[in-house]
Amino acid sequence: MAPHFHINTPTSVHFGVGVSQALKSVLPNPTDAVLMVRGKSETNSLPIKKDLEKHGVVVHQISVTSEPSVATVNSALDKVAGKECCAIIACGGGSVLDTAKALRFCLELGAKLPEDIATVDQADLQADASIVLVAIPTTAGTGAEVTNNAVLDVSNSKASLRGLRLFPSFALVDPALLSSAPKAVAIGAGLDAVTQTIEAYTSRLSSPFTEAITEPNIRLGAWAVRKVVERGDQDSWTQMGWVSLSSGLALSNGGLGAAHGLAAVLGSRLKAPHGLLCGRLLGPVLIQNRSVAQIGSETLRKIESSIEALAETFSEPLGKNELSGFEAWLNRNRVPRLRDYSTDKADFDEIAEAAVFASSSTKNAVPLRKADFREILDAAY
Repeated sequence: MAPHFHINTPTSVHFGVGVSQALKSVLPNPTDAVLMVRGKSETNSLPIKKDLEKHGVVVHQISVTSEPSVATVNSALDKVAGKECCAIIACGGGSVLDTAKALRFCLELGAKLPEDIATVDQADLQADASIVLVAIPTTAGTGAEVTNNAVLDVSNSKASLRGLRLFPSFALVDPALLSSAPKAVAIGAGLDAVTQTIEAYTSRLSSPFTEAITEPNIRLGAWAVRKVVERGDQDSWTQMGWVSLSSGLALSNGGLGAAHGLAAVLGSRLKAPHGLLCGRLLGPVLIQNRSVAQIGSETLRKIESSIEALAETFSEPLGKNELSGFEAWLNRNRVPRLRDYSTDKADFDEIAEAAVFASSSTKNAVPLRKADFREILDAAY
């Protein structure tokens, strides 16, 4: 057991089919006007908007059409200038939720984000939020509805605006809203949730709390991804929603690992979907972690247990290694390899060096060197 650890879960979570209909009960009373941050599609947000308007609430809207960056958050801030709102409702995927979290931070400070978000005052980030933020996820992947960070594109990489002030006030996780996601989005989101679950479980900052909410969900999450893609029934979406939510709780109270570290470096460079990158990197990272872990250690046991869970879920006869079936499943579902993004292997040394120092990499199950990341990149190429 870890000698000491901290559990921080300030977001009030409502989970289950139909909980999104409880929105009005968590809004301030009275509520005259709200800001709704949504994705390009209005499939899930429009009924919520109409219901609020039916009750006399003015709904101002911001549409998020790309992954968030300092520029897009500041642009959104300009668009809502002068609009009085007592709450923010974020209805969408990870990009929508992260945009809303960063936007609330800016609204409370009355200032735009600096180009270098590392210069943001930590006291401001750790203060209590005053504007109610309700997160309603429509994809099962990032767990952003319960995390204390907003991932932003910054200068050919990704960085996080992180602090207690980034936690949403409420999370309404309704599995009924998740099934509208296109298949490609569902695969990427599901792979992100599975990767987060495994990396939070094996992270060097794991604790009894994070282990308790990740270990049972490694197999559950892997099977849920398969069932969501192959059947898409309500039960599989409910399982996927839970795995995503719990992975968000775990990463906020522990850490992630090298797959997310590499994905942060590669994401902006390749303009590649985060979840699909994580899914393609997960197997090579696990194999490399196993080769570095100390024989007989608890860390090695966790890594081998994670590999075994994927191998059993994505079984493939006569594979070259235990994860050949997982790789074959990725291929069948058109999850791109690194070469499909037209990346140049000549850049791998630079990418590997940057990945060593990425925030998530520093929490990886085992310390990895530049040469280790180069092997991971080659395997995912």
